[in-house]
Amino acid sequence: MNTRAGSKAKRLFLKLACQNLLRKPTRTMLLIAAVAMVTGSVFASTIVGRGVQASMERSFAKMGADLIVVPAQALVNITSALLTVQPTEATLDTTLAEKIKAIPGVEKVATQTIYQIPMMVHMPEHKANLIAFAPESDFTILPWLKDKPDRPLRKGDLISGSRREETLGEELEPCGRAAKIYGKLGISGVGPLDDNLFASYETAQYLAEGTVEGKQAIANFDPKRCSAILVKLSTGTTPEQVRFAVSQLNDVKVVMGTNIVTSTRQTTSALLLGLLGLALMLLLGASIVLSLLFSAIISERKREIGLLSAIGSRRSNIIGMFLAEACLTTGLGAIGGIVLGGALIMVFQRSLIYYLETLQIEFYWFSAAEIAQIALLCMGLTILCGLLGALVPAWKVSREEAYSLIQSEGG
Repeated sequence: MNTRAGSKAKRLFLKLACQNLLRKPTRTMLLIAAVAMVTGSVFASTIVGRGVQASMERSFAKMGADLIVVPAQALVNITSALLTVQPTEATLDTTLAEKIKAIPGVEKVATQTIYQIPMMVHMPEHKANLIAFAPESDFTILPWLKDKPDRPLRKGDLISGSRREETLGEELEPCGRAAKIYGKLGISGVGPLDDNLFASYETAQYLAEGTVEGKQAIANFDPKRCSAILVKLSTGTTPEQVRFAVSQLNDVKVVMGTNIVTSTRQTTSALLLGLLGLALMLLLGASIVLSLLFSAIISERKREIGLLSAIGSRRSNIIGMFLAEACLTTGLGAIGGIVLGGALIMVFQRSLIYYLETLQIEFYWFSAAEIAQIALLCMGLTILCGLLGALVPAWKVSREEAYSLIQSEGG
């Protein structure tokens, strides 16, 4: 019986909340419009900002590493070294990669090893350079991968440079082992990246186990040695700082890239983080404004609240009524904001993104499922801001005596 009465009271107060919103439709519509503008701005800026960030990360990834660590006796061309290792017989201990990764300011490290492999069993003199890398830590080769099947790299897969003759899916027998061309790299203009074959360390070991004319296919294969270690720096770190720390290691040489590339990438990342912070500040400001608005609305309805208390209404029901009003208002505003944000994104897509595509500049878009998740998150945050904005003033007024509320000047 009590449960039925409580349910009836909740429906009654929900009905009151809807009626209260319609008492001053102009104010309600303006409040919904304001919430819609904030939600739409946050939604659109999140989608576009994340797309810009992902696109720029891909573009900057194609510029290669900030530093490359090679054996002291190796000769390295700076332009090529930023993307991949060059032919050299000198090697480094792979444990150096973990030591370099532990240096403050280092964000990522990736090892690469170059081998000469025979491409045909009966023609061992026909050789090609194979560069082995770890796909899970790579940040200079895979960003250039243009054509590939919809699956991850497997043992036996090779990646062909853009200037090589192999085609996608072509079957080869390097080192006397069956292998397949998994993908082709885009044209970079850097010889070692365009002219060589690439494979995971797992595939390199698989090929090394092959034999050509009774001899091991890759005689110098050693999984504990690498030809170079590529280094990417975190935001705020200069190449000189890390170069000094790495140079303290024995028998290594550090080659730096162009400082303007590193500084531009770091500056852009900082600006995009600032854009995210601005969106969060916008939500915080909206929460404060909503709190002030609901404080004013509740203050002018003190007599109504006093009468409800005098006839026996519970504090929880009174608070719930105002929370329902806040939820309805911000909910409608959030829905309108998502529609508004979607319109802004379409305008952005048909203007700036179209222009970028004409310049062959790729722009990253979220999938439909990701956009839906972000939309729901923005709506949830907006409604939460409205609930928090109404909770404090509603809780305060519900604690006052019914007599003092009825005698107040508000209402």
